[in-house]
Amino acid sequence: MLITTEEIKNYLLKVPPLPESVRKSLLYLKEGELKKAAMEADKDLILKKQIYSFVNSAYFSLSKRVDDTIQLFSLIGVERVKALIYSYLVTLLIPEKWGIFNIDFKSFQATFMMEFEKFMKFEFNEKIYKKYAEIGAIVPVAVCVCDMLFASKKEKVDIVLNATSMEYGILLKRLTGISLFELAAEIAKIWEMEDEKIKILKKSECNECKDEISALIHFLFFYITSKPQFLDINSLIEFKPECLNLIPKTYERIINDS
Repeated sequence: MLITTEEIKNYLLKVPPLPESVRKSLLYLKEGELKKAAMEADKDLILKKQIYSFVNSAYFSLSKRVDDTIQLFSLIGVERVKALIYSYLVTLLIPEKWGIFNIDFKSFQATFMMEFEKFMKFEFNEKIYKKYAEIGAIVPVAVCVCDMLFASKKEKVDIVLNATSMEYGILLKRLTGISLFELAAEIAKIWEMEDEKIKILKKSECNECKDEISALIHFLFFYITSKPQFLDINSLIEFKPECLNLIPKTYERIINDS
């Protein structure tokens, strides 16, 4: 047998729930309590280290290094902090050894988050981006899940892929009825993301492209994984060109920049 829905259910049961300090930090962020959220984040040393590393990177271009969590949270704002927390949670599911995909995952994760922010603001506006910022942080988790699922049946999967014209994303959907983005949505549910955002993730497969944010997620995943350094995971998505009808500004911008 290849991958089954039962195996996916068993995998999801093993996904660690939100650490208590992370849960409290996210709760305080929802309430706009930055100071309390920062104090809770300080209790998780790995989370704290990741936030410091990202915020003090070239992406934020701070004039000097900042080493105070409360100050960091104030500098980057509630929405970006939530996205960084979810990106930290994603790192908890990175395989110790990749069995299928050969990419620099952390680079892909950072690229997806940054492109999501850029094009959400460009296609819609900053207010819309801020409302949905953490969605861009959690999408990459599906790559980790897929690698684990396919690696456990690598020999059989290779036989099927070599004998057919299918790729990983199509094979996953046909075997389990679950898409790449639905996997991300299931993880988001375990990590207590809001229902509206979970629904956006689920719709991002774009079987019927009706949600603009879902369409943007779908296109960005395809666009980013079409780059040489991430091409290995492009096979996880069956691109739906109709998504472009909902994000004309993004499509035009990328075409003109190509």
